[in-house]
Amino acid sequence: MSKTLLRLLGLVDALCLWSGRLAAWLTLVAVLILTVEVVRRYFFNAPTQWAHEVSTLLFGLLYVLTGAYALREKAHVGVDVFYARLPKKGKALVNLLGFAFLALFASTLLVHGWKFFLASWQNREFSLANQAIPIYPFKLAIPVGAALLLLQGLSNFIRDLLTLLGKEEDHAH
Repeated sequence: MSKTLLRLLGLVDALCLWSGRLAAWLTLVAVLILTVEVVRRYFFNAPTQWAHEVSTLLFGLLYVLTGAYALREKAHVGVDVFYARLPKKGKALVNLLGFAFLALFASTLLVHGWKFFLASWQNREFSLANQAIPIYPFKLAIPVGAALLLLQGLSNFIRDLLTLLGKEEDHAH
């Protein structure tokens, strides 16, 4: 495998790892926002007008940003009853076949997510519950998350193809 390809695969892995770490910090932010809201609402009878909406948007952001990270870490749910018993090349073949479904899903999400974001951005969409909260930046996360998922899937595809062809070197992430 060429050093350029290895670097490119490493870059994709690093980007997806970064998105997972960003999501971890955003989880903390969302939990802190909800904690402040609960304290203000139930202890001081002074709820905010933004906390619930922002935390909901943050959790949506988390949902789309963690797919590529989970794929990188092999954390998606699978049927391990048969897969775990396969030899390395058998697993690679199953993964290659599964990539077709992943690519179809992620590319559809990318195309329609981009259209969804563009419509929101062109209309400068804001929250119906709180006109101070813009929605369109959060909708950008949909095509970004789909692109990351597609890139990580492609990175895994290349690794599995190399394994199947018996040309695997040190291409683990």
